[in-house]
Amino acid sequence: MDGLEREPLSSHRPTLSIVVPTLNNEKILPGFLERLSRQTYTGDDVEILIVDGGSTDRTREIATRHRTRIIDNPHVLAEPGVDLGIENARGGLIMVLAVDNFLDDPAALERMVTVFEDEAVFAAFPKHASDGTDTLYTRYINTFTDPFNHFIYGEAANARTFGHVYRVVEHNDLFDVYDFSSSPRRPLIALAQGLTLRSGFRRRQEDRFDDCLPILDLITSGRKIAYVHSVSLYHHTVSGWRHFNLKQRWAVRNALDKKDYGIAYRYRQLSRDQRWRARLWPLYAFSVVLPSGRALFGAVRDREPIWLFHPVICLQSAGVTACEVIGYYLGKERAVSRQL
Repeated sequence: MDGLEREPLSSHRPTLSIVVPTLNNEKILPGFLERLSRQTYTGDDVEILIVDGGSTDRTREIATRHRTRIIDNPHVLAEPGVDLGIENARGGLIMVLAVDNFLDDPAALERMVTVFEDEAVFAAFPKHASDGTDTLYTRYINTFTDPFNHFIYGEAANARTFGHVYRVVEHNDLFDVYDFSSSPRRPLIALAQGLTLRSGFRRRQEDRFDDCLPILDLITSGRKIAYVHSVSLYHHTVSGWRHFNLKQRWAVRNALDKKDYGIAYRYRQLSRDQRWRARLWPLYAFSVVLPSGRALFGAVRDREPIWLFHPVICLQSAGVTACEVIGYYLGKERAVSRQL
C-alpha cells in the first residue's frame, strides 16, 4: 500500500472517491460537478479527485472552485490518470467517471454504494442510457457500443443483453450478477463510466493504458461483479457524424501503431469465435445486406428502433477504417484526435 489513510468499508456510509480524468474540459466540467452536487450521497461522504492531464483552459480553476482535489497527470492520457486517482483515493469505494458521464437521479450514488453492502461484491457498474439531447450515434453506442465491437462481442457487448449469453446467478431490484464462465465469449466491461470498486484495486502495469483487461482480470480471479440496472448513467459520447469519424480514425490509428490499448491490444484475450468475427468484420459491414437483416431481426425481437441505424453506422465505420488504413500505408501522416 502507499501509506494513504483509507477508510475501511463498513455499513456506516463509507466514503466514495470519484476519480475524474480531465484535459481542457472547461465547457462541460461545471455541469458535471453541479449534477454531482445534487446527489443525496454527497458532502463528507464523497471526495472528487480531478486528475488533470495539463489543461490550458479554465478546467483547474473550475475544479478548485468546486472544492475538488486536483492531481497532476504527467501522462496526459486518461487511463494512467485513472490509476493515479485510484492510488490517491481515500475512500472505501472508488468510482471512475468521465466528464461526459451524468447521473440525473439524485439517488444514483446512494444505490451504487448500497450494492456493496453485499460483502462479496468487489466491483459494480451502472446501466448506460441516453436522453433526448443525444444524437443517433450516442444512442446507438449507449445501447450496443460501437459497431465494430458490437460485431465482435455480440450480446456480450452491453449488460442489457448479458442475460442472453451468461447464466444469471443473482437478480434483485438493485443489481444482477452473471456467471461469466458460462460462455467462452468475453464480456465488454471497462474501468470507466461509473464502474465502482473496493479500495485496494491495482491495474497490472503492462495493461496501464487499457480499460477492459483489468475487468477481465477481476473476472478470471473470481471476483463478484454486479450490473446495477437500477442506476442509469448518461454518457454523451458522440456529438455527430464528424465526431464519430474522428473517434473511429483514432481507434484505427492506435491499432495500426500497435498501441498498448484498444481492441488490437486485447485481441489475445478474445475467444476463438470473437477473433474470427474481428477478421470477418469488413465483409460483414460492407455487405450492407447482412447488417440490414440483423437490424430488422433485432428491431422486431427487441422492439428497439435504434437497431435500424445499424447498417448505416456499420458502413460508415468500415468506410472510415478503410480510408485510414489506406492512408496509413501510403505514408500519409495525419494527426488524429478523438475529440472535436
